[in-house]
Amino acid sequence: MVGVFNGSAVNSAVDRIFTMATAGQSQSLDGLVEAVSRLRGRPLRVVEDSVLPTGVFGQWVHYRDHDEVSVASWVQTRDRTIAHELGHIVLGHQGLPVLELAQSVLPTGMHEMAALMLRRECGNAAAAEEELAAEQFASLLLNRLQRIGRKEPRLRSRWGEALG
Repeated sequence: MVGVFNGSAVNSAVDRIFTMATAGQSQSLDGLVEAVSRLRGRPLRVVEDSVLPTGVFGQWVHYRDHDEVSVASWVQTRDRTIAHELGHIVLGHQGLPVLELAQSVLPTGMHEMAALMLRRECGNAAAAEEELAAEQFASLLLNRLQRIGRKEPRLRSRWGEALG
């Protein structure tokens, strides 16, 4: 979703998740994480992380054989953080440019060498759009979960059956 922010693409992504989720999965965030894992054909784990850098509530890491969403152990808004990272995954975001990632872990004195070796520009306009889209995705997803949770159990199961 690089380029101009597209709110309708975010709405469609949330709709797609609820459509693909089973009735049971559509009633909890953990269930929706399972649905995304199934939809993508890749294991997706949510783990608590006590060593995330200051100011980082959560992060998505794409490994060769699975994906992992790390959530800071101290975060007050665990569900929001997971939903935000899930948004990055579902919306097909690419994450940090390789130079930005390298510079985030290298000492300042090594930044120029990393830039030379990687020969990449490190703009942040696309990253800002990705963050905005992930935030909108998290809001829509959690609002829908909350609405489903308020319905009486019989209606809730009918809603889940209708969606998948």
